[in-house]
Amino acid sequence: MAGKMLKPQKKLLEQDHVLPYKIDVEGYLFQVVIFTKLGKISGITVLRSEDELASKEEALAVVQKLQKYNFYFEYLTKRTSIVKERDSTVAERIEQAQLILNNNILFGEKLQPEIDQLSLALEVYKQQQHKMDIYQEDIALLNEKIKEQGLIKEEDWKSAEDLSIAFMIAAYAQTIYLEATRDNRAALAKWFHQNQKQIPAEERKALAKMINVLSDTNGGLVFDQIISLLPLLEDGLLIDKSNPLPKRAQEFNMEYEAHCRFYKPNTNKISELIRNE
Repeated sequence: MAGKMLKPQKKLLEQDHVLPYKIDVEGYLFQVVIFTKLGKISGITVLRSEDELASKEEALAVVQKLQKYNFYFEYLTKRTSIVKERDSTVAERIEQAQLILNNNILFGEKLQPEIDQLSLALEVYKQQQHKMDIYQEDIALLNEKIKEQGLIKEEDWKSAEDLSIAFMIAAYAQTIYLEATRDNRAALAKWFHQNQKQIPAEERKALAKMINVLSDTNGGLVFDQIISLLPLLEDGLLIDKSNPLPKRAQEFNMEYEAHCRFYKPNTNKISELIRNE
């Protein structure tokens, strides 16, 4: 039994978790067991069968593949833990309130360019969020499929890679447009509070609703949380941040796809956790 094999591997106060799917390496199926202590990974054991440990070399190859799969959705995992589902809720609220920003007479020549930039950024946010919601559902279905079949098949690797690329491309476009219009949001709020008495009642009500959606306790908070993850999106990539936003997004698309297709995990740290000796 696997439990008998794991007993010598398990240390004091550790919990063991057997992954619900096997990893295929050169035609052999391997089971991965993760040991945790106080919520952190403390060890990894790879089984070739229920009563046989894999060799250290085999274990390292298995863990590398596992690292690669985790890499595909590292950003999504981090974003989900920080932003949760509020990004989709904010997108819906923006959809309901943003019409007022299309009023080209209300804001005056000085503020209008900033409003136009903000309106574009919010449109990008909504469109990319809609895409990411769909991709996230597809990723959840893929993970459920893998769990049910108990194995990551070759076509699943391709699906995971393609979904990672699509999700990251959408997330990056969304993030850089939000980052570029932080000051625009502040300028709109300041202008509203200074001029609200002169704004016609209907427009004032609509604009107050928009300001509330973008406030620091609502959309603004979510936007800042998304922007805080920009370093994770750009990690390992060479992006010229001085480029105009469309070109910067295009550059990311090419860089990340190449990075993802040829990604090789660094096993220096993880190899110390492997208990296949």
